Order: sequence, then structure tokens, then C-alpha cells
Amino acid sequence: MYPDTKRKLFVAAERAANTLIRTVGPLFIVLAIALIGMAVAVYFTVVFPYFYTWDEDYIWTKFRYYAGLVFSIYIVVCIAFHYYMAVRTRPGGVLTGSTAPTSSEAQDPSIQDLFLELEEYQEYPKTCHLPKPERAHHCSVCKRCVLRFDHHCPWISNCVGYFNHRYFVLFMTYLVFGCFYFIAIGWKPFIKSIDILDEYNEIITSQTTVEFYNNQHAKKLARQKGEVFVNPYNLGALNNLRHFFNVGRNYKYPVYTIFLPIPVSPTGNGKIWEKNVNHYSSVNITEYSEEDDDESN
Repeated sequence: MYPDTKRKLFVAAERAANTLIRTVGPLFIVLAIALIGMAVAVYFTVVFPYFYTWDEDYIWTKFRYYAGLVFSIYIVVCIAFHYYMAVRTRPGGVLTGSTAPTSSEAQDPSIQDLFLELEEYQEYPKTCHLPKPERAHHCSVCKRCVLRFDHHCPWISNCVGYFNHRYFVLFMTYLVFGCFYFIAIGWKPFIKSIDILDEYNEIITSQTTVEFYNNQHAKKLARQKGEVFVNPYNLGALNNLRHFFNVGRNYKYPVYTIFLPIPVSPTGNGKIWEKNVNHYSSVNITEYSEEDDDESN
């Protein structure tokens, strides 16, 4: 393939990509608003009530609740405001509101003075056919020269430049801070929602999902009898990890194999399991039905 043909193909591909980015830009804005909106909805309906509890008997909890509410609303407003301004504010061009001068604009003395001033240090580029100020660059997506051009961002369907760079940076700053804040106070309800922690916050207790729900029923029956249920397969957090991954002392593989992409077989034959000698065995935890609930009541 001749170099000239390669160049033409590259130019055609670049133009197609730029056209696609320009066309789907509004869809990216809708997607960004939807994602941020869902995160805000989850925060105020799940995370906030869980972390900022309300208690009529304690003034401190009321102050903490309202302070957290005001702070949360402040962060959301800052994110929304700066995103809106980054989207709506034009980054700025050589000619305000236009990519090329009209015949009437070309006769404007102020425009002519601008051209003369810029011609002293810059030739007319081939893209916009306008003198290019310092730090200005041509955006191939928007098809115009942008003042202090940073980049074209599809998430705002706009260039980041002279007039909206501040809004874009502050939007990203508040968004990142909001994400870290969300994680800092929202990790516990998330972990609970996927049953990694049980009601006593016990971690790594050698339970499958099915066993977890069966064990909750067994605990209920045991409490009614004044007894304590112990998961029979819980050998302690460290031993559970060794047994599950089949690594470490008294197991087949060394610990470092966890970090290697190699096949590792599980412990034993999957039919016989080592049990905790102190486990509670008077309750059948393998299966239960609605009849068990009726009998327990």
C-alpha cells in the first residue's frame, strides 16, 4: 500500500471517529447525569440513613444528622453546578461564536487590528484560516480553534478551554471527593447487602451462600432453646483461608501461588469436611422448611 493511500485512510478514519464523537456527545451527557443521579439516589436513600442515624433523645445525633445533610447537599450542588457550567460554557475561540469571519466581520476595524496583531508572531494555520493566538489549538471534533485548548471531553460534549477549564477541573475535583466520601461511609451497608458480613459482623466464617441462610435459621432455633449455634465448618479465620485456597502450612501449595495464574486443586475430595469440635449439632442445618418455622413458633 502506497504511503499516500495510507495517509488518506488514516485521515478518513480520523474524520469518522471525530464525527462519531461529535454525534454521540449528547448521549454521553445523558449517561453522565444518569450515573451521577443514581449514585446520589442510593446515597440519600441507603447510605445516608445508615450512617447518620437519628435519635430523639440525643442532641448530638440531631446535630450530626443535620450537619451531614447540609454537607452532602453542598457536595451534590457543587458537582451539579460545575458540570452544568462545563457543559454550557463555550471554551472560547479566535472569533466569538464563529469559526470563520464573514465578509462584514472581516471589515470590522477591531477584527482587522486583531489579525494584524496576531500576524506578527503567527502564520495563518491551514485548518481554520485564522491567526492562532498563543496556547490556542485546533479541535478536530468541534472543527475550530479553541483558546488555551486542553482537550475535547465527550462527557461534556464540549472542549475544555479558556472559559470553562475552571468549571471542568472543579467538577472533577468535587466528583472524586464525593466518590471517596461515598466509599468511606458507604462500605459497611454495601458489604452487608452482599452477605459478606453476617449479623454479628463475623468475617471469613467458611460459609457458602446456602449455608449462610440455613445457619441463620439454626441460630434462631438455638436461641429459642437457650443455646448457642456454632458453624461446624468454621475452623478460625486463618485456617479457613488456608483450607479454602489450599495453601500454607499443612496444605499442598505455598501461599505465593495465590498471586500466580496457575491451576490449583481444592482441598480434600469435596465429600468429607473437617469440623469444629465445639460446633452445635442438635439442630439440623442442612435443610429446613416452613414446617420448622411453624414448630418453632
